[in-house]
Amino acid sequence: MRFPILLILLLPILELWLMIEIGGEVGALAVVLWFLAMIVVGSNLLRYLGASSMLQAAQSVRSGGAMPAQTLADGLFKAVGAVLLIIPGFITDLMALLCFIPLVRGLLLKRWLAKIAMTAGARGFKAAGFGADAFKSGPFTSSTGNVYEHQGSAQTDSGQATNGVLIDQQPESSPSKTAKSD
Repeated sequence: MRFPILLILLLPILELWLMIEIGGEVGALAVVLWFLAMIVVGSNLLRYLGASSMLQAAQSVRSGGAMPAQTLADGLFKAVGAVLLIIPGFITDLMALLCFIPLVRGLLLKRWLAKIAMTAGARGFKAAGFGADAFKSGPFTSSTGNVYEHQGSAQTDSGQATNGVLIDQQPESSPSKTAKSD
């Protein structure tokens, strides 16, 4: 686990060293133009790939071909490659290139899907967040009551005028307080 963290911490230092070395050989202007070109190419690819991967997934569903999850994951790897192109650096550009090579992308995709399947199998789908309880909680499932906004003033049971009224309502019972409008 320490190796990826160490690699992430050393990546900016390696990128900077490589920029200085290559800039010394070909010139700083060439390096800056390269990075600007990669930013333009990466942002255009990212824009194109977003729509393209959704269309490919829809076509694969209609034709009965590949699973849409596999098509979307393939599009995800391409999008990661586009983001890596946007990040300035020669190492990230090389990693982006690897994301666009179909053979390498296929191998990475198989490894990633196998790791997800192994994790889900070891922990179980319920532990991975795919149980029935994962869909029961949310912002609107609170049992403490609901808050309704009222335009203008309203009177509570005590006779005070307020701009908003809290209606104390339990999930399967009738409201205990109601608001009367003016």
